[in-house]
Amino acid sequence: MQPWHDVLAIRDVIDRYAVGVDRRDWDLVSTCFTPNCHADYGRSGEWTTRGPLIDWLDQIHRDIGPTQHRITNHQVKVDGDIATASSYLDALLQVEHHEYDLLHVVASYHDQLVRSDDGWRIADRRLEDFLWRRQHRSTHA
Repeated sequence: MQPWHDVLAIRDVIDRYAVGVDRRDWDLVSTCFTPNCHADYGRSGEWTTRGPLIDWLDQIHRDIGPTQHRITNHQVKVDGDIATASSYLDALLQVEHHEYDLLHVVASYHDQLVRSDDGWRIADRRLEDFLWRRQHRSTHA
């Protein structure tokens, strides 16, 4: 039963990240990563510790409206205290102060996680460049 319990716990970490971002709950998002995590978000940047990553997430979400990050199709492999996970990202972001008002992006996350005293945490995350990105303009005034 332990491997299945681990898979569920890992999926929870990944889903908790999405909920935390949408709620702008940076303390919650912080619980998803190890302190010395590596995060490569492609064109957006790369970080080698949790603090600057969380600061960046806060900064880029500060001037936009509601968001909905859906992370699905988790493929998880556990090997002792290390795991890998690949997931799809489907995100909607309300961006009222741009030439468009809704941004829809689809991408993939590739994570390496480690078991800690506090549970599973993301130690390494790579965001595969956007598979596609669409901007929508409001048709009403």
